[in-house]
Amino acid sequence: ACSSGFTPAGGGGPSGQVSAPANQSSGAPAASAAKSRTQVSEGGGVTLELQWDGNTASTTAIRFSVAMNTHSVELGQFDLATLATLRTDAGKEVKPTAWQAPSGDSHHVSGTLTFPAAIDGKPLIEPDTKYIEMTIRDVAGVKERVLRWTI
Repeated sequence: ACSSGFTPAGGGGPSGQVSAPANQSSGAPAASAAKSRTQVSEGGGVTLELQWDGNTASTTAIRFSVAMNTHSVELGQFDLATLATLRTDAGKEVKPTAWQAPSGDSHHVSGTLTFPAAIDGKPLIEPDTKYIEMTIRDVAGVKERVLRWTI
């Protein structure tokens, strides 16, 4: 934690569910981290921590709590509504409907990233969906961050 009192979502440490960072060179997610509801990506001096609410039954929205932390980059310039994509193992892909992050501290930003739960009236996450994967592009010089949640 830094002097601002920032604490990552999920808490970290022995009781938190913070996973290993995604592999930045290939864009492949960290396999050992896939079952956790919280995924972490570190690169370019920025740590992104995303926690999925795990609600596969929602008919309206799929939500992620997001914490971005740095000591070197202005985080307010990154609009996750335009930089993120959510995809299922079946290849269904959606863009966020909202990125809600209060303005303020430019080195510690927390908010909610929301995706639609359905495409053309059909659920994005179906009973046979094995995983969902979020790609976040171009944050702090990292071309692509890939985070995966196993259903």
